[in-house]
Amino acid sequence: MKMTSMRERLLASSMICGAALIGLTASPAFAAAAAGSEVSEIVVTGSRIPQPNLTSISPLTTVSQEDVKATGTTTIDTLTNSLPSVVGGQNLGQSINGNGTATIDLRGLGPARTLVLVNGRRLQPGDPTSPFADLNNIPAALVERIDLVTGGASAVYGADAVAGVVNFVLQKNFQGVRIDAQYNFFNHQQHDKTVTSALRAGKYTVPGDRNDGQQVSVSALFGTNFADDKGNITVYGTYFNAQPVTQSTRDFASCGLYSTATATAYDGYRCFGSSNGAFGRFRAQKAPGVIPGSTSAFNNNPDGTKTFVPLSGALGYNFNTLSYLQRQDDRYNAGYFAHYEINPAVELYSEFLFTDDRTRAQYAPSGLFNGSGAVVGQSYFDINCNNPLLGATQAQTICGAAAGTPALGRAAIGYRFTSVPRSDSYVHTSYRINFGVRGDLGEGWSYDAYAQLGRSGFQDTQRGYTSLANIQKALLVNPDGTCFSGGVCVPLDIFRAQGANITPAAYKYLLVNALSSGNNTEQILSASVAGDLGKFGVKSPMATDGVGVAFGTEYRRESLDYNVDNEYLLGDLSGGSQRLNNNGSFDVYELFGEVRVPLVQDQPFIKSLSVEGGYRFSDYSLGSRTDTYKGAVEYAPFDDIRFRGSYNRAVRAPNIVELFTPQTQALFNGSDPCGGSAPTASRAACAFTGATAAQYGSIDPCPASQCGSLTGGNRNLSPETADTYSFGAVITPRWLPALSVSIDYFDIRVKDVVVLGLGGAAVTLTSCLQTGSPVYCSLVSRDPVTGDLFGSGFVDARYTNTGFVKTKGVDVSASYRANISDFGLPDWGGLSASLVGTYTDSYLTQPVTGGGTYECAGLYGVTCNVPLPHWKHRARLTWSPQWPVTASVTWRYIGKTRFDGNDTNTFLNNGGVTAIDAHTRAMNYIDLSGSWKVRTNLTLRGGVNNVFDLNPPRGDSVNNGAFGGGNGNTFPQIYDVLGRNVYMSLTAEF
Repeated sequence: MKMTSMRERLLASSMICGAALIGLTASPAFAAAAAGSEVSEIVVTGSRIPQPNLTSISPLTTVSQEDVKATGTTTIDTLTNSLPSVVGGQNLGQSINGNGTATIDLRGLGPARTLVLVNGRRLQPGDPTSPFADLNNIPAALVERIDLVTGGASAVYGADAVAGVVNFVLQKNFQGVRIDAQYNFFNHQQHDKTVTSALRAGKYTVPGDRNDGQQVSVSALFGTNFADDKGNITVYGTYFNAQPVTQSTRDFASCGLYSTATATAYDGYRCFGSSNGAFGRFRAQKAPGVIPGSTSAFNNNPDGTKTFVPLSGALGYNFNTLSYLQRQDDRYNAGYFAHYEINPAVELYSEFLFTDDRTRAQYAPSGLFNGSGAVVGQSYFDINCNNPLLGATQAQTICGAAAGTPALGRAAIGYRFTSVPRSDSYVHTSYRINFGVRGDLGEGWSYDAYAQLGRSGFQDTQRGYTSLANIQKALLVNPDGTCFSGGVCVPLDIFRAQGANITPAAYKYLLVNALSSGNNTEQILSASVAGDLGKFGVKSPMATDGVGVAFGTEYRRESLDYNVDNEYLLGDLSGGSQRLNNNGSFDVYELFGEVRVPLVQDQPFIKSLSVEGGYRFSDYSLGSRTDTYKGAVEYAPFDDIRFRGSYNRAVRAPNIVELFTPQTQALFNGSDPCGGSAPTASRAACAFTGATAAQYGSIDPCPASQCGSLTGGNRNLSPETADTYSFGAVITPRWLPALSVSIDYFDIRVKDVVVLGLGGAAVTLTSCLQTGSPVYCSLVSRDPVTGDLFGSGFVDARYTNTGFVKTKGVDVSASYRANISDFGLPDWGGLSASLVGTYTDSYLTQPVTGGGTYECAGLYGVTCNVPLPHWKHRARLTWSPQWPVTASVTWRYIGKTRFDGNDTNTFLNNGGVTAIDAHTRAMNYIDLSGSWKVRTNLTLRGGVNNVFDLNPPRGDSVNNGAFGGGNGNTFPQIYDVLGRNVYMSLTAEF
């Protein structure tokens, strides 16, 4: 049945080419046509059909090698995140929320919906916990150009090309030797007076001016032709190192921030600390057979005595101090590109890319965290009421009348072990290798067939964590000072502030490491044929170029294997999360075809009119089948202007993590509107979520704006489908031949979106509070005793298909070149100017099919996550005098955004949690760069990015979601967080 279906689909894809020829007439002069215009071997990203000239019906943005060098970037993600059509993906600035990879996110639709290619072929997933392409596999020094095709391209490249395609074209066919070396560092002057005042008021350390964050990059490229220039081999190797930078070194990131209720956010910030602090946080809970003490929350007395004082925010722990703003990183890349032409019909080729990346993330120390207990799903620890380490009044507070007896008391506890920070040491070892054969079959036909294997290995070692099981054992202490459990157990004294009685032996007993490892594997077999039917006279009678076609087949297998040790399996890490083993795989068989038909050329008022079509059929081993297709038209009335429009049906098949991840309890960024002594949600609304009348007003808020969730995969997920529309024009006026302008409107609509829960845990909770619908409320489970929404409380947010995402806007690009003498000035060389900008008009989300919607364009926060400004641009002016030097100035603009929680939309305001005047201001970054060709084979480059050392927009860690979507009160994937970046590089060629 499958083979029959495949044959039927092949026939259907072939019929596309035939249907497009209806009404076209073959030229009677076959020989003349065969000897006519040649189709040069130029393949434009976004199509497999060789083009007679470098034009694309699909909107295409190209970043040249000179653009890459002018930015001074040593990592590809630094460049891609600055592009206007890109919303920041993971980068070196993310510590708590990162996994050591670097990703790209077109249109803010997520890295899962952005397809990454290297030399026109897929880059495999880079991490088994988030299976997206890892840009760390791409050596920046070898990038020849970057092509961004925005809009769906699934008909050409397959699944995942929903937002578009990013193709990294690497330099090959190189001859000689080239060595590049670059050094960067960051300079920051502490000039945020508002935060400096807040630091002093909270008695926090104010950092001094800094020169840090050094980055070193070295690359070597070797290439040679052989066999009478029939072959070439190009070999490369690179090394990159980045030094860590802690949040304590930057004023805006030195403490957690919240805005006061009496002033605007930028005038009324205060520092706050975690209640999981060195002074301890205790709250008694009911225990069987025990009369509980006071259920109010208390701190250990700062005076060092074993007594409690009422809970005070002034005794919180500054969790920002040790966390990284830039991770430490060491990366090695190596590989080769080789080809050998046996004859025009047979050319063998191979590519190999290897990466070993080792990076370390660091954050605040472990301890006992409010809301977690001795086992997964438990929010308390047991303490025997005659524990000799308890003070007398402390025992009464926790145990009430049972104080001094062998009975067990229960308490939710937060206590920080401040001597050892937590860390993740990530190792990613990846390679991608392919072998292929291609050639010219004559009469306008060519072919390409290859086999490719990509594999990404991963290992994460977590250090500095404590064992929940050992903590519980260490809290049950006999009157003689020994543990109930005996053996190697060391009693734990957390009943005095600042860890005064915690011994090195106790730390040694409590501290554990945890290890997880795995790999992603991607296998591809692909074969395609392209032809110019004009060689056979198949063309429009009003066109000079013939019909171009391409068709082929592809097989792809994705597999994942992820394993964790017992610490993860048991959920035993205090301050960590439970992880489970995961493995799975799927196969997909595909057939595809494309056609490009020039209808009219070089006629009055029709310089060019052509249409393009494509179709791909995909058959997945898990049972789903998809059809993707595209149609496009291009019309140029004359040389000065060209109009283009296209429609694409794209798909994204669920990835292996979404399909196979076991169910685990985790955290989501948000707050519980029913928490605290004065809940923002009403008693009736909270009842919808399971809060009892007795619990209302005494439910603990979610610690650090992180509530509990239940996550997991779903093997019954269906592919997402997307409809992408684009319309635009390219203007190249003859009266100003050096000017080129393009304007393209885009409209992308993704339905049956794969999401965690019904639009995410925060949206699910808000929807339950607002509607009381069992559709939402059945997914909210509170702690049956305390009503807390952490510990044993959670929101069910397993993967499902639901709702839609729509985004639309306009892309603008322009370039101009001129000689200064053209303006009547002395001949001082040439000027070139360029602009790339994106206006995002709307980003609309429907969390549940048939339900309400919310808008994220111009917003950021708990629900919308990273800032999505309406307008972003990148403009550059370059002066090239008659001397061997160039100089450039670049203006990067990022528009302002508002905090989503202040919006009136019920999906966004998170049950009424707001921030005072919360917004991110517009940013205008100025970068300077220059180059000097010292000798024929020696070039010196240097520059300064963020010349004026602008502080990034800072946010309110309590309310605005920066804690979850960003790092250090800001968003390092969007803004320059380390200050002024100074760099210098040297290139030598032999």
